[in-house]
Amino acid sequence: MTGVPARAAATRGWLALFGAAGLAVAIPACEAPPHALRKDCSGMTFGTETSRDCTLAIARFDRTVFANLPVDSRRRLALVQGHFSVQQGTVRVSLHGSTGTAAEFVVGPGRPGSIDTTLRLDRRNGFRLRFEPDGEASGLDAKLHYEAR
Repeated sequence: MTGVPARAAATRGWLALFGAAGLAVAIPACEAPPHALRKDCSGMTFGTETSRDCTLAIARFDRTVFANLPVDSRRRLALVQGHFSVQQGTVRVSLHGSTGTAAEFVVGPGRPGSIDTTLRLDRRNGFRLRFEPDGEASGLDAKLHYEAR
């Protein structure tokens, strides 16, 4: 009877070793691919007042990328202000609410774009940015501020 607990302990030891090895292999794979949108937002919600500042970045991309931005408010309008730049290539940036395209412009190296508009929020209480590169683009950066109105 003493062999069964020893075998169980040895099996648990091997399982722990394989689990740790699998975790060590999986950790490097957790990095986002270069075409992934990185979104970092901060702000406050106080009653019906919502205000957020966001930084958006895409390292490299050759297909359309969307950013969905929720507005935690009962209000149906949002003031959106932002500055956009790209290091290489050209990108068409468009802002969409419930009534369609609220703004659209093209950014390129040395040709930043900006936005300052009020739009109606979509049914999910948010809005969407669309980034459409002409070929391959890299180094897209955006600084946004939005607030419910």
